[in-house]
Amino acid sequence: MKVGKLSAAELRARVLPYRGAARREVLVGPGVGVDSAVLDLGGDVCVVSSDPITGAGQGAGRLAVIVATNDVAAHGARPVGVVVVLLLPEGAALDTLEALMREIDAEARRLGVAVLGGHTEITSRVKDAVVVVTAIGRAARDRFVSAHDARPGDFLVVTKGVGLEGTAILATDFGAPLSAVLGEDVVKRAAAFTQELSVVEEALAAVAAGARAMHDITEGGLLGAVEEMCEAAGAGCELWEDRIPVREETAAICRHLGLDPLGLLGSGSLLVAAPDGEALVAALKRAGVPAACIGRLVDKADGKRIRGRDGHWRPLAAYPQDELWRFLESQ
Repeated sequence: MKVGKLSAAELRARVLPYRGAARREVLVGPGVGVDSAVLDLGGDVCVVSSDPITGAGQGAGRLAVIVATNDVAAHGARPVGVVVVLLLPEGAALDTLEALMREIDAEARRLGVAVLGGHTEITSRVKDAVVVVTAIGRAARDRFVSAHDARPGDFLVVTKGVGLEGTAILATDFGAPLSAVLGEDVVKRAAAFTQELSVVEEALAAVAAGARAMHDITEGGLLGAVEEMCEAAGAGCELWEDRIPVREETAAICRHLGLDPLGLLGSGSLLVAAPDGEALVAALKRAGVPAACIGRLVDKADGKRIRGRDGHWRPLAAYPQDELWRFLESQ
């Protein structure tokens, strides 16, 4: 198996058939392109999502909170709390444990969520620290959204810019050689993208402005997120490459390294489906969130395609592996 997420086919064959007992409280269960469960426990709905960070280093605690709360927010829910599981290798220093918890605490406070508990263990089964965060949120019964709700005719909107997290990782891990070619200012600005990885507030602004479905852009980049939304909605799509927001720093780093920014790890950016794309873009901009309408969903029979900058259409296919992982494996 390759490093990274399982394919949609692998998930359908090996994971999704095993869903336990059927419960009437489950409004949204597991599925391709669906990162959170939605439970109706009476009154508001409860939205739950889990994400791991492996090979934890500096910033891992903060990132773990961000990626889990992003998934909850992408369903239109306000994150309320997080449950944290820390697995540390034998010999790990207590200072390492406390540093992770300080990061988790600081990000949780910034987002206004509580640390509810969890589990901490030293184990010989891991060689690096593993951080798993489960985020729990709440939304009004008539306000939560799911990728299943997107439909042909909806427009696709992207916030901020694509490939933000991947750009920041490359700028941090390969800062010296990139600076020698692109300049220190470009690399410094790219590394600072780590400060923009949360999509909680923009997701809540989007759902208030009429978003029908949302998906945070993570592994596989924009193209992976579009593929997953299409899969969840049973739709096809068309994208307009010249409207996709690619920041100068991302474009420069990807061009130098031979990477496609549309397939690059993209935490910090949100994919939104809405009946009126331009109205949603305007509402997000009023909320201080840069956004662009980049395409629309179409009937599944029409397939998936992208109009290149040259004006020609070509078939659209998600990358089998995130561009970041492909690059790192080549080093």
